[in-house]
Amino acid sequence: MKRLFFAVVFFFVMASIHSQSLTGLSGGYSIPSADFQKDKTLILGYNYLNSKYYDLYSKGKDYSYSIGYFALTFLPFAEVSVRITYPNGYNAEHEDIIIGDRMISGRLQPLREGKYHPSVVIGLQGFYKTTGKDDPINSGVKGASYFNSSYIVITKHVSFNNVFDKIGVTVGYGADFIAANTYQFIGLFYGINVSPKNMEYLELMMEYDADKWNVGMRLTIVKHVVILAGFEGFDSFSGGISYKFRLP
Repeated sequence: MKRLFFAVVFFFVMASIHSQSLTGLSGGYSIPSADFQKDKTLILGYNYLNSKYYDLYSKGKDYSYSIGYFALTFLPFAEVSVRITYPNGYNAEHEDIIIGDRMISGRLQPLREGKYHPSVVIGLQGFYKTTGKDDPINSGVKGASYFNSSYIVITKHVSFNNVFDKIGVTVGYGADFIAANTYQFIGLFYGINVSPKNMEYLELMMEYDADKWNVGMRLTIVKHVVILAGFEGFDSFSGGISYKFRLP
């Protein structure tokens, strides 16, 4: 029985719980945080977004979305992410063929968390915008940029040895400095994440993303596979899976 217990613990144990949010960038369930991966960490992932709170390619129908992305941490105070967001079933129902929204995002961490101060991150989400051609979805609009946000965010972790291994508190503010079709995290956003005692592979999250409340969880398996699941607005499931490893 003891061998089985330690085998289960080994299966789930991990070095660090920090991982990707629904955006494909380091964060909570959906919101960005000031947490960073270790230098040379590469993450490949897929996320599913429920249709209820996203209306980018509607044309009379609400679509759920598939997100494919990779994110790389380097220097080690910089993170860059490239992702494609595709409306599920769109090409089967319309004459115009699309490959989805292509998004490039970047983050810098000018201050790493210390014993008495939080970490600080400045981020630009979706700052790249296609130019020259009309947006096939929004007639008359040149180029396309969705999920845009320019933000600053701080995160601080504390430990409660008797109950939790870690509690993280995140507060940030996003602005619409860059012209875009749609935005995320505009205004004040904040959240909390907790890892129960002796369960550092599990992270529970609750947050306000400047528009609605969300709740989620993140589970890390065999140190590299991370499962993200939760409910946006407390009523719409979104989640995903990612694979994390460090480059040589």
